[in-house]
Amino acid sequence: MSILSSLTLSDATKRTENTDPKANLRRKMAASLDVQIAGANAEIAGQHYAVEVEKWFTTDPSTGTKERRKVQKVFRRMWFKDGTDRVMLELRFAGKPLLIAGKSSIVVGTVDQIVPTLQTVKKAVLAGELDAALKAALDSRKRTLKQKTATAATPTPKAAK
Repeated sequence: MSILSSLTLSDATKRTENTDPKANLRRKMAASLDVQIAGANAEIAGQHYAVEVEKWFTTDPSTGTKERRKVQKVFRRMWFKDGTDRVMLELRFAGKPLLIAGKSSIVVGTVDQIVPTLQTVKKAVLAGELDAALKAALDSRKRTLKQKTATAATPTPKAAK
């Protein structure tokens, strides 16, 4: 009996897992909501919350050696208080607010209700209920970037002498 016969083999590859663009959008939004949930839990507990990311830094410019270091990134909350002290949740993706049923924010009520609301939204994202809104925000962001690069690439006419 060969050693490989004791293993269960499959045709699945990592590439096929990541080819569905809708699944990628859902995964990114769900990860963003996880960060918001952690930030909301910290705010409820009265603690400071910062997101740690890894960045490359050049340690020696003459040789060009680099090392990865953890740095703190600014945590941007998706929730805010309106004029009547109600907590509102504005979902953002690709730098754009998500429009859900034509509305840009969700009424949460109080700070204690932020986490359950975020968890409900995360379930909706993973179920695919916000696919259209995520795609619209991403397309809007792509159009904005395309316009910026088109205007930057257009040469300006020189003044006539």
